[in-house]
Amino acid sequence: MKTLIRDTIAIVSIGLMASACGSDQLSAARQSTSDIPKWAMTPPPACGVGIAKHRGSLGMAQQTAVARGRDMLARQLQTKVEGMIKDYQESGEARDKDFTEELTTRVSRQIVDTTLVGTATKLAHLSTDGPQQYYALVCLQPEAFAGALDKMNDLSNRHRAALKARAKMEFKDLDTQLEKLRKQ
Repeated sequence: MKTLIRDTIAIVSIGLMASACGSDQLSAARQSTSDIPKWAMTPPPACGVGIAKHRGSLGMAQQTAVARGRDMLARQLQTKVEGMIKDYQESGEARDKDFTEELTTRVSRQIVDTTLVGTATKLAHLSTDGPQQYYALVCLQPEAFAGALDKMNDLSNRHRAALKARAKMEFKDLDTQLEKLRKQ
């Protein structure tokens, strides 16, 4: 119950602070997000988006954004999630008065350990509004992905062919979606 009350107070406080902002602050916030590419908000399938602040070194921003895009892509393919919730409750009586005590803790971590074969930066964008951000759309490449399937020894020829056919279809759709994004 205490957690519910605390969360409700926090949400109401955030809402009040946001409504107290002047119109200049709100228009500045809108302006700073107007230069975000649509593909960065909703990346196509088999792609990951990386974002890095440009601090004077375009090469560093580019490398960081691409690395973060690969990380996002890897998390789509394979992520090990570990989590634990501890819930402690106690009630009793002391000096003729009832008491209750409650404590809940939560911990979670996500671990990625995978090899990405055949990724490429398909789109990139350097924002010009507000603080400069470099956006990179990193996607799997169909040819490299199909080549990796050929090297998998534990798949039968029939399964390998079926996977390649499905991958080819999906990558064709990806190319279509990327072309639509480029035309926007």
